[in-house]
Amino acid sequence: MKMRKLCISLCVALGLVACSSDLEQDVSKIPAAQLGAVVSSIDTNPYFQSMYKSFQDTAAENSQLNLQLEASKDDQELQNNQIEAMINSGAKALVINLADTKVGPELAMKMCDRRIPVVYINRTPGNKTLQECDIAYFVGSDDYQAGILQAQLALENWTEHPEWDKNGDGKMQLAILEGNPAIHSARIRANWAISSLKFNPENGLGSEGIDIVLQETGRYSLDVAKEVVGKWINSPDFNKVEVILAGNDNMALGAAEILEANNKKVPIFGIDGLPKTQDAIKHGRVFATILNDADTQARVALRMAANLANERPVTEGVFLDMDESGTVSVPLRRLDDQPAQSN
Repeated sequence: MKMRKLCISLCVALGLVACSSDLEQDVSKIPAAQLGAVVSSIDTNPYFQSMYKSFQDTAAENSQLNLQLEASKDDQELQNNQIEAMINSGAKALVINLADTKVGPELAMKMCDRRIPVVYINRTPGNKTLQECDIAYFVGSDDYQAGILQAQLALENWTEHPEWDKNGDGKMQLAILEGNPAIHSARIRANWAISSLKFNPENGLGSEGIDIVLQETGRYSLDVAKEVVGKWINSPDFNKVEVILAGNDNMALGAAEILEANNKKVPIFGIDGLPKTQDAIKHGRVFATILNDADTQARVALRMAANLANERPVTEGVFLDMDESGTVSVPLRRLDDQPAQSN
């Protein structure tokens, strides 16, 4: 086990307060550093657009930070070239949102062998890979928790809205829009949402309490979700659907657009907390979502990279704890405090 992980484990075991970062510390006060940051794609994914903008804003707010920023059009070869260009231009540490998670371990070990510190963001190369490299870290959210929180929202509102049970059978008839099947987090979100609907200790519906009527990948894409839900609407099975769970807000918004165009009402639950989704919630087109804080993830990742570039403690100035794999998880939050809408 690397020394950094051993230190964290000992701190947790001994209950040392010094191991936790001060909640009042400000991640925007970044030490001077030359960094590179690359985002998988900003063409069609508003979540990554938000992350990219947060990188831009943080650099603008910190004149001492020299940030080379790129987007990779979901092309790993392009991303690899961008990373090399950043290193050749003098970047002392990198923040990487992987274009292709399958190459994460290989890329991480290459960077480790070259002794280039990397903070991976939103898409992890895997805990095993992080543990094998003392200068590789990850900032993201807990996809297990995302699925659980989404299920909790659906369960609580299912209880509060008995009119959602169209056929009165006490079961929740579901349609599920899964994310990109090539991304492990997509399966985690969907599987844990389903498991939590069944077995939540407070108000779970039991193994026979849900019926998955329709389930298909929307690839995290608004346009693909529109195609999928447009096809669903023409199926007799869609008339049975009582709740839609979407693996991200982009798909939730796509579903909402198609439902509205066809004068159909089904409560939709998303994940990400995009501003467009928050507006859709206020207007009753999406019922609720989970805030997956891209801004905080970006700011924390840049602060950690700047610390590494300056050979400072990696979590200096960061208000969140790091686990023994080198992962910092930004807490998720339910966004369901808007006035209830009729669905």
